Amino acid sequence: MSYRQTVGPTVTWAPKETAPLLDSERRLIVVDWNVHVGNGDVLELVDSITNDELRNGHGRPDFVLLLQESVRQSPQVPDPTVFKVPGRIARPSGNPDVEALAHKLGWWLYYAPSMRNGDGVGPKAEDRGNAILSTLPLQSVQSVELPFFAQRRVALIATVVDSDAQPRLRVAVTHLDTRAPLMQGWIFGGPGARKDQAAQLVAALKQLQKDRLPLIVGGDLNTYIGAGPVVDTMAQIAPHADCGTQPTHTWGMRLDHLFADVPTSWSHECRRGETAFGSDHYPLVLSLNIPW
Repeated sequence: MSYRQTVGPTVTWAPKETAPLLDSERRLIVVDWNVHVGNGDVLELVDSITNDELRNGHGRPDFVLLLQESVRQSPQVPDPTVFKVPGRIARPSGNPDVEALAHKLGWWLYYAPSMRNGDGVGPKAEDRGNAILSTLPLQSVQSVELPFFAQRRVALIATVVDSDAQPRLRVAVTHLDTRAPLMQGWIFGGPGARKDQAAQLVAALKQLQKDRLPLIVGGDLNTYIGAGPVVDTMAQIAPHADCGTQPTHTWGMRLDHLFADVPTSWSHECRRGETAFGSDHYPLVLSLNIPW
């Protein structure tokens, strides 16, 4: 498949130092966000949430960011040669690519590209895909290639561990197709295509969830039409989180969803961010109190 031959390798990166666990109750913020091919200002989002937490007396939280449409710029992205690739969507010059972002934050990173971002070559070559960024260590990372319909899509799974390297939480991020191919009904075939893609991720997670780790899954499900079957399929692995009914896209559509299967002792609440921080999607913010 040409999409696989035009993207670079997956990226895993870990900072040299890990912040020690100081409190018996940890405040964890999980964010699900489509950053619109690097246009979303992740640094501003993190600063905004951190400042809100400090103002509310919670202290500085940990973060796990489940990001869609992250961009990696690197000469490791191969030349497209004869293959037709998706057009480039430019990001603001001040927004770092996903690797530089992880280094700037000093956070763990797992990134896997789904497709090219334009036909740049050498240092200007780019690809885009899903990413997990975390203040807490990530282990057992893996990618799940979803059924191909209109574009290549790759979901990510990772295990979050504590300072003693004990598995505490599994997270996953996905981004489903916007449509189905013309021969499959184009927009009207979209719900069926997205349901099949969701089912592939759910099947992979069910194999892993035999260990019964708490689980949080986020993604842009592109549920502008036929939301029910797609959301119901995802809910087979974890309950649909109540993040309100506000639209999550700036055009007024509700496309983004979180699913959480966590212990009742992990008090939590979910909300949509008040601003899109430069993206065309609003972030979904899940705040948890975790007694680790």
